[in-house]
Formats: sequence, structure tokens, C-alpha cells
Amino acid sequence: MRYISILLISLFFFSCEDNPKTYEELEAEVLCDVLPEVAKYELNQSQNNFLPPPLETDSLKFSKEEIQQLNKKRDEDWITFKLELKQNIEIAIKNTDQFKKYKYAVIDTLLSVNKPTTEDFKYEYDSLPERKLSVNEFEKSNLNVVLVSYKDTFEGGVRNNEHLPLSVLSRVLIHKNGKAYFQCNKMYYHYNVFCIFSKKENKWKIEKIIKE
Repeated sequence: MRYISILLISLFFFSCEDNPKTYEELEAEVLCDVLPEVAKYELNQSQNNFLPPPLETDSLKFSKEEIQQLNKKRDEDWITFKLELKQNIEIAIKNTDQFKKYKYAVIDTLLSVNKPTTEDFKYEYDSLPERKLSVNEFEKSNLNVVLVSYKDTFEGGVRNNEHLPLSVLSRVLIHKNGKAYFQCNKMYYHYNVFCIFSKKENKWKIEKIIKE
């Protein structure tokens, strides 16, 4: 019954088109459009995830002058590291704007999702069950999306994979008036992504991101 309803809503969305899109195609369309902006958000967030090493204060091991020199070196190395990190992030962000130049790893299963309890806006569905993803769904994405097995990841098979850290995405709740919502889970945090369809640009855009 649920899937019949989903089919009906997708027909309602595009009733004026010759070939109406399925709900899964609508989901993929939202993700293809907004994932580059999600990647930029995560890259900018990564700058805040690194903390400087602790100051040296052990007066039993080092003299006062040695501690000062060690801390000075520590500060210099930290400044160099932050500058290099900033440069690498700027390059990565530019790559997200170029077709298939930035690799983005996603678990191959969209997790089930519920409408945010804090949001008054009503989507067509309050929840959707999980479903498998196909790499073909991201052909039109600017990103080079790499799908990683849900089973292997959570059994530890690819925890040290070069594409990590992974993004674990949820199903996308969509409203016929051009609103969409999904969740993105990372290793140490997750956030809610609220989207809006821009008729002017004929694409989905991020309206806001709320980190939790």
C-alpha cells in the first residue's frame, strides 16, 4: 500500500510530463543536486575538527627555557598545519564544482527516516523505509559518488578504506510544493538537511543545515 501511495505522489508531482518520475528518481534528483553543497559543508566543518596538541608543562622533564622552546615549536607547527589544511580544503571545495573531480563515499543503503519532530511543515509522508542505492542514480551528480557496502562497513570490512569517512544518508522526504528533507550521518556527528526547489535554477538547493 505504501509503495502504491508513493507511485501516486510521483505521478502527482509530474502529471504534466510525458514520462512521470518515480519517487526513487525524485530522491536521486534531490541528492544529485545538493550533495556537492553537502560536501562543501563537511569540508568546512573538518577545519574545526582538529585540535592543537597540548602545551608542554612538565617541569620535571624540561627546564623553563626548554618548555618555552618546545611550545614555540608546537605553535609554529600548528600554524603550518592549519595553513596547509586550509589550502587543501580550498582545493577540494573547488573540485566539488567540477564534474566528477571530487570523490564522495556513501553507504549503499538509504536509511529509514522520520519527519523532524521540531518541524511544523508537513511532507507527503511522515516516514519512509530504508532502500538500496544504485550508483547509476548518481550519474548526473557533479560528485564522483562511490557506493560502499552497508554490510561490509558495519562489520568492519572497509573501516580503513581510502574513501572514508563515509556519509550515511537517509531516505528523502519530499513535498509537492518544492520542499525536501533528509539526514546525513557521519562518524562523530549527524545533521539534518532541508532543501528547496529553485524554479529559477531548475534544481534543488539547500535551504538550511541543522547539525545535532
